[in-house]
Amino acid sequence: MQLQNKTALITGAARGIGQAIARELAAAGTNLIGIDLTRDAMQETARIVQESGAHFHALACDVSDQDATQKMVEEATNINGGFDILINNAGVLPSGPFADQNFQVWRRTIEINLLGLMNLTHAALPTLLKRDSAHIVNIASIAGKFGTEGVVAYAASKHGVVGFSSGLRAELENTGVAVSWICPSPARTRLAENVTHSFLTPLVEPEDVARATRNAIEKNMIEVFVPGRVRLVVSILPSLMPGASRWLAKVAKASRGWTEARQKIQVK
Repeated sequence: MQLQNKTALITGAARGIGQAIARELAAAGTNLIGIDLTRDAMQETARIVQESGAHFHALACDVSDQDATQKMVEEATNINGGFDILINNAGVLPSGPFADQNFQVWRRTIEINLLGLMNLTHAALPTLLKRDSAHIVNIASIAGKFGTEGVVAYAASKHGVVGFSSGLRAELENTGVAVSWICPSPARTRLAENVTHSFLTPLVEPEDVARATRNAIEKNMIEVFVPGRVRLVVSILPSLMPGASRWLAKVAKASRGWTEARQKIQVK
């Protein structure tokens, strides 16, 4: 898909990966509809996009709220002719031993990372199916391919994102809507603050994920790893030698940092 003069709706647009993707797409001539919990949180993203010469429109929405999401999509379809691209980026990343956290924390993780993504996609599909060509990009994670300690519920949510994306791509194969999913190693955002990392799970920059997202749309890529070499560690090796993969993850303490960080989220 050519990005010039297209419009993308992106969740979690206020900062981090979402802001980086907005910057990358704006540089390619794409207009943006940014979604976050408040409009004010997206002021910096709006400035960045507008400096690139693209349009930016901010909408506030909690994508785990079905009614609010439906209303937001209806509003978005009336902005400059609607949108051609949906980027599901919003997410949370609580961590720590599964048994030590209130289960409501894990429930909220699934509600936002998986059900919220599915909810918005379901609401947006009627609009996307009317376009000559459209693209959905779901930001998953390497945790969506290989679950490890400290991020049990997060891994469950991202495994769900990968499975949903794969199934949806097959279901939409004969339409004009393509589906891609991105599996980045942990990115240098506030979600990864105070977390140590190993050589198996290198810290990547939000801009790396943004470039991967742009490439996925332009080249209609299916599953993209960031960096590409982590495919071997979290996908190929576990399939060929599952025992060795678990041993390697344990020796390298690949996820020990998440267990120790005990990141929290606000629970309703």
